[in-house]
Amino acid sequence: MTRKKASVDVAINAYGKPYQTAITLFTLLKHSGEWIDKIYFIEEKKQPEPPNYQFILDELGDKVVYYRPNFWFWVNKVYGFFQYFRQYRYSVRYQYAWEKTDKDYLLVLHNDVYFTGDLVGQYLDQINGHTAIGKIGQCWNCPAHTAKLCDGDTYTKYKPDYEELMKLSAEFPGSRSHLYESVMEKDKPWPLPECRVNEYVAMINIAKARPATVPVGKAAPFGTLNKLDIGVEWFSQLNNVGHTFANFNYDPFAIHSWISLKNAGHDAMFNQDLYQYEESVARKVLEDEFGIVAP
Repeated sequence: MTRKKASVDVAINAYGKPYQTAITLFTLLKHSGEWIDKIYFIEEKKQPEPPNYQFILDELGDKVVYYRPNFWFWVNKVYGFFQYFRQYRYSVRYQYAWEKTDKDYLLVLHNDVYFTGDLVGQYLDQINGHTAIGKIGQCWNCPAHTAKLCDGDTYTKYKPDYEELMKLSAEFPGSRSHLYESVMEKDKPWPLPECRVNEYVAMINIAKARPATVPVGKAAPFGTLNKLDIGVEWFSQLNNVGHTFANFNYDPFAIHSWISLKNAGHDAMFNQDLYQYEESVARKVLEDEFGIVAP
């Protein structure tokens, strides 16, 4: 495809981690700034400490669109009926940017990513006609992957029924296998419970995704956590009506949870020592790499 400059908007939900949030956005712009127009900076209504994002907003200037939702869902269920009420729906992760962007593509991000190359340019080259691109599958948790039956490239080829999947999860139990029975539809177990396009850093083709997704279409908003994890329900529903997704290993271009190198930056939200350590590292990188002395 032909790349178009400034054809991508960014959605980032910020819960704590101001210095890591800054590094995420500044390294992104350093390597991929030519493709990016607006950054939708969504400050979660609840924060683990008094917010300290103003220096980021000042640095971004008119490139940023700031929003603070009315509700805080954290990891709680987002009930389907209420998704049709705008202020409730806008509190779903990434949703405000999803509905407001006028660009072809929306890049969704966690706020603890360090970019080492032009991942957005790679995504633009590789997304082609797919609805989204990113790393597909939480395969490290998945019994099918442990059994060498499936991975992010082949998830459309392995479609076990419910009984086969439950037997497999008993034989190769993962850390969340005990939850599968409660989150799966027995008559429609595919995609598997750990399947999604991982929202750490994924790009959505808005022209394809928006008509299929609430409030326009029937699929749950991308950012809901009504199944096993964020985006699982959306990914499942769109796969089952014919949407396709590109698996792309972003590791050469971006590092998620780059300080602790754990797969989930979620851990730091429950460990104050780890949280403060990660923030101190990010603050030093911010000064050394970008010359920004943050408050």
